[in-house]
Amino acid sequence: MGLLFCLLLAANSSAYAATAAAAAASSASTPPASAPAPSALDSLSKVLQSNPATGSLVATLIQAEQQNSKASPAQKGFIGLISNSLDTFQTHLHQVVTPEKYWKQQFSLAWQDLSTILERQDSESGLQVLVNFFEMLALFSVVATALYYIGRRVHQHFKVDTKLPPDPSIKELLLYILRHIAPILLALVLEISVVVSLESSQGPSLGRTLATVLLYTLIGARLFQAVCAIIFSLWHGGHRRVAVHILYQRAFGLLYVIGCAGWLGDALDNPQVNQIIGVHLSDTVATLSSLIAALLGGWFALRFRRPVAHIIRNRPLAVRHAHPARMETLEVIAAFWYVPVLLLSLSVSVATILDLSSSNSALNHALGSAALLIAMFFISALLRRVRNRKSSPVAARRQSPYIQRLSNVGFSLLQLALWMGFFEFLTRIWEHSLLEFADSTLIGQMIVAALGKIGVTLVVAWLVWIMLDTFIQEAINPTRSSRYARKNPSTRMRTILPLLRNALMLLILTITVITTLANLGINVTPLLASAGVVGLAFGFGSQSLVKDLITGVFILMEDSMSVGDWVDVGNGHAGTVENLTIRTVRLRDSNGSVHSVPFSQITAIKNDSREYTYATLKLSITHDSDVDQALRLMRETGAEMLEDRRLRRLLLQPIEIYGVNSFDLNGVALLAGIRTKPQTQNEVTRGFNLRIKKKVDDDPTVHFATEWANFPLTAVDAAAGSPTPAAPAAEAKN
Repeated sequence: MGLLFCLLLAANSSAYAATAAAAAASSASTPPASAPAPSALDSLSKVLQSNPATGSLVATLIQAEQQNSKASPAQKGFIGLISNSLDTFQTHLHQVVTPEKYWKQQFSLAWQDLSTILERQDSESGLQVLVNFFEMLALFSVVATALYYIGRRVHQHFKVDTKLPPDPSIKELLLYILRHIAPILLALVLEISVVVSLESSQGPSLGRTLATVLLYTLIGARLFQAVCAIIFSLWHGGHRRVAVHILYQRAFGLLYVIGCAGWLGDALDNPQVNQIIGVHLSDTVATLSSLIAALLGGWFALRFRRPVAHIIRNRPLAVRHAHPARMETLEVIAAFWYVPVLLLSLSVSVATILDLSSSNSALNHALGSAALLIAMFFISALLRRVRNRKSSPVAARRQSPYIQRLSNVGFSLLQLALWMGFFEFLTRIWEHSLLEFADSTLIGQMIVAALGKIGVTLVVAWLVWIMLDTFIQEAINPTRSSRYARKNPSTRMRTILPLLRNALMLLILTITVITTLANLGINVTPLLASAGVVGLAFGFGSQSLVKDLITGVFILMEDSMSVGDWVDVGNGHAGTVENLTIRTVRLRDSNGSVHSVPFSQITAIKNDSREYTYATLKLSITHDSDVDQALRLMRETGAEMLEDRRLRRLLLQPIEIYGVNSFDLNGVALLAGIRTKPQTQNEVTRGFNLRIKKKVDDDPTVHFATEWANFPLTAVDAAAGSPTPAAPAAEAKN
């Protein structure tokens, strides 16, 4: 029909040109009232009718045109409109081929091809078909068995285990492939080579073709099953063992059937196979097998959604703690991974049944996409295994932290490149191409240029941040392989470097965002000017915040306090410094309460955590006690503290006896001191009090002073001859 349309169009255009030229000539030589020239279409019709090859076609077209011209006029009114619409719809149904009619026709043509194969006796009889079929099967069996035997003897000689372990290495994967997959692939290649050579010399053979299709299907299914086994083994961690065991026990049979159906459809799409078996029979069987593969794939996703979700979701404890955002994303993917697979299976199956023009192309695209996705998972799992082997704890301790983090960046970029290649191949499977779109269209070139600049900006910013962050982290918490490993980072460094890290991150993020907006074509000059005006107004409007920032910068530069120090900043705020920001300090007091104090409210800082502190030791005795003996007891107690295993690590100097500090009505106050490590003076004081209490209780010449609480009543009792307040203690010792 298209060729006839082009022929008519070309003839019509030439006739029209000739008619126009004749009309121009006649207008120049004859008057306007002359008789009209014959129509060009009538002349073309007479020429086509005179030709026996096209005469019947022209007569049919003329008859159809006459029937259309004699059609009854459309009825008027609302009822007439409904009647005309129903007639038009009924005529369309009669003209359009429904899916039922299409598939009946396809099955009828396939049956005709099958009948032709069964009745064909000229080139190859039925017995010869069976002989050729079993010859190829026997050839494959002999070659595969020989290769299996040689491989087993080699493995036994070298004492190599070819079983696939739960957590295989690259060497174990290669041994598994060589033992279980390579022999059948080599045997299949040899069988196909023999079939091709025999067909070139003896002509095509139905038996050999059927044997090749059968072997191709079975070996392809076995290869698909082996790839799935390798992927499951690479994901076979301690936290996924149950899910992988379920897939091993229950899903491998279904995967083998899916592989058989998919590879059978691929084998029957070969043009050479179509010529031997029959075009309609091959297309029908290929479509049905691909349809079965798609439906079984949806059934697999629905039945084994929980084990696969368990494999996707579970990660080691270190990964779960270090990457919470990734874990949330994996949780969402694990919960809904089967939904797109099920929708794709059903939609492709329905489209294949109803879309009569594309036949099984949608199924082929879907199966190709699934195969590409499985191959992508396989390559990603292998790369991850190589990376995990190289980043083992023993190797990590010997490797520089910069090299470790840069290798992680390289692995991430490699994964990104792989996924970009995956999407490119995926679009090519669906008969499109992202690269062709980028090269052939102006908007594609603009998008690629913008994305390339943005990608380079992000990669450079990422690398700069990795280097700076690694330097800061190694300065704060040096690893064994770092050059700071033998240096103990100061408290000041631990305080300032996190603030510097946050400032650098903010700076890099701001520069990256501005550069990205500029690459997208957005004019950032007004944005920067607006940001400057807003910053100026913000500075004038929040003077207390600016004061907090400036005071905080000077406090941090002067190292007045650090994380872990016990400080008193006034106004009742005292405690251990837990966190320092550029604006506030967070303290936790002895009761566990948290104080967040802005730097602008700090007028003075009392820090008890620098270099050393003094533990003040006091002893109050009565007036009649032996002072020299009391001082001797204090000195002995200090010497015992220096010999104590727990307290001696807190003392920096021996005890210093200051002597009599004061007198009062209660008695005599003796004072001593000892230099201790920061924030340990209270523990040293408690240890001294415990020991001096025992010594004073055992010495009869030294008595603890008691409080002179009721002085007038005590004076009256003394005048009446009652014992003094120190008498009960003396009597008790006597």
